Amino acid sequence: MKSLTALFCFCLLIYLAEFISTCSDSETSIDSYIGDAGENLIGIDIVNSEPYSASITEESVSSGTFSRTYSWDYEGYNWQLTLPLDNELYEKYKSRSRNRDYDLFASDPYDDRLIKDIAEALSSLSKAHGLEKCEIPGLCISFVQSLNYTSDLESSGYDQYPRFPYETLYENGGDCEDTSILSVAILQEMGYDAVLLELPEHMALGIKCNTGQGRSFEYEGSNYYYLETTGSDWQIGEIPEVYANQPVHVVPVYRRPMIKLDFKAQCGCSKKEGVVDVNVTVRNLGSKRAENTTVYVALQAEDKLSLWDEIESSSITIEPEEVFNYTAKGLTVPSGDKFRVYVQASGENMVPENITSEWAMI
Repeated sequence: MKSLTALFCFCLLIYLAEFISTCSDSETSIDSYIGDAGENLIGIDIVNSEPYSASITEESVSSGTFSRTYSWDYEGYNWQLTLPLDNELYEKYKSRSRNRDYDLFASDPYDDRLIKDIAEALSSLSKAHGLEKCEIPGLCISFVQSLNYTSDLESSGYDQYPRFPYETLYENGGDCEDTSILSVAILQEMGYDAVLLELPEHMALGIKCNTGQGRSFEYEGSNYYYLETTGSDWQIGEIPEVYANQPVHVVPVYRRPMIKLDFKAQCGCSKKEGVVDVNVTVRNLGSKRAENTTVYVALQAEDKLSLWDEIESSSITIEPEEVFNYTAKGLTVPSGDKFRVYVQASGENMVPENITSEWAMI
């Protein structure tokens, strides 16, 4: 009987700008126990089934913090991953906006240290166990597949509620979007070319393989093989029958800014003209800083081509999760003429974002 035990300890330190504060150091360990071989897993035909032979145990560390050990089977052996979790940090994640694209949950920079250390530990364990490079994604996905499946409506009360990787680990699972987001983050950190695959009412991930088999989808000259993250024992390239004929949209995952705008306008008037002050809120909900960003505010005339007045801010840099407030004061429009407020944010590494008000008259 062969026995191999590996222990990797690392510190989890996540700093979240604006919404996320510094978390105290905690130890994280991954153990792999190679002992009695388990039963061979049999492929299943339904998605979102209960994970095979998976369990968790928890131990209190201090007030508001605890460690959770995830235990699951892969290739006939039992594997364990122990993570420190923090109630306050989890609440800070929950306070963050869900109004962002799915790929930005996966590329979130504030999960970097956690994802990096998990990926490095899984990679080291794979090498210690003698797994080939093509087998390593299977270990990663087997961990994610061992997490519980819960629908967004059941767990959050919303039809759609995507989660950051930390939230999925804290809650010990999620739905297909959550496990796909967690999986693609870990696999990319391990050096694999992975993308999200968006289907009607479902999400999975795609991984680039040179010698892959099964169902794949082409994107920018590369083939990405389907990989299911819910249920258990799904192989690379194996797609559930229920999704076999559905359209698939490939979603690349990379760092990018994503700007959301909001504004409030206050109007005053004199005998000849109206005066408008516009308070603009700019939020970067992306995973990369928005470089050389400017905010442009104008009062558009009714023909949509002419402007009654305009002003532009100086250029700034907006970090992920950062909020920038800008006030355009004293914009004027002739009394009795229609106008609407037009606001645009643009920068050197972002797609311009703009919003307008309804038509008004002073």
